[in-house]
Amino acid sequence: MSPAVLVVIPAFGSPELTDAVLADLARDGSTDRSDVRTVVVDNGDDYELPSSATGVERYRPGRNLRWIGSTDWALRTAAAEGVDACVVLNNDVRLSRHFLDALVAPLLEPDVVVTAACYDDFWLHQRAGVIPPAAEQYEPVDRVRDVPFCDGTAIAFAAAEVVALGGLDLDAFPRHGYGSDIDLALRVRAAGRRCVVTERAYVSHLRRATMDRVGDSAEGNRAEILTGLDRLWGDTWRARAGLGPGAFPAHNTGSARSWYLDPDRW
Repeated sequence: MSPAVLVVIPAFGSPELTDAVLADLARDGSTDRSDVRTVVVDNGDDYELPSSATGVERYRPGRNLRWIGSTDWALRTAAAEGVDACVVLNNDVRLSRHFLDALVAPLLEPDVVVTAACYDDFWLHQRAGVIPPAAEQYEPVDRVRDVPFCDGTAIAFAAAEVVALGGLDLDAFPRHGYGSDIDLALRVRAAGRRCVVTERAYVSHLRRATMDRVGDSAEGNRAEILTGLDRLWGDTWRARAGLGPGAFPAHNTGSARSWYLDPDRW
């Protein structure tokens, strides 16, 4: 039996991107299902739902909650309403076919609390084995990887359990939430639970679309990651996350392989 799902898309400008993600969900019938609630968090207070977005809600918080605030709202709303799974999607992604069911399915496996789609972006442990020309052309692979953490680009949570574990740390990551996904994963795994990446679901990530709009810089994002994780975990977090001592160098230099303790594992 599929879990009931709350899907939340934080949006700030770039309405054409949000429209495209909603169209991908609608393509599979996900926005019209009685067991799925889909909400756009309109952080810019300027998004108009397209007429084709039947069954989709818009929430206007009155300020820019950024990723972490939008995700915190989503998690706590899902937990309070007794919804099994909380899905958060960047608005600058495109989705493989039958994406939603594929993403949340691992939450039914023993001890899985966080699951993410494979993708075409930076982290080796989350990259797809084959990168398709377009997300809808992705060929699913029936494989789930246990991973040290999940990138928050397209992610699903067992809502009640994540909230019980403390949710996201808005104090340690007060800006956008960069690094908060790593912190949550470390706490999840310390509690004996699992974070996984499913190769049955895939996203192509346009990267930086919203970051550029709000004026974020790579160095500012890196500072949020390091400040928050150093505060919470001292000098142990890189190893706990499967990363080497050189991960997150100034200006984010180096290849992805150079950031891992054991890159050949991925």
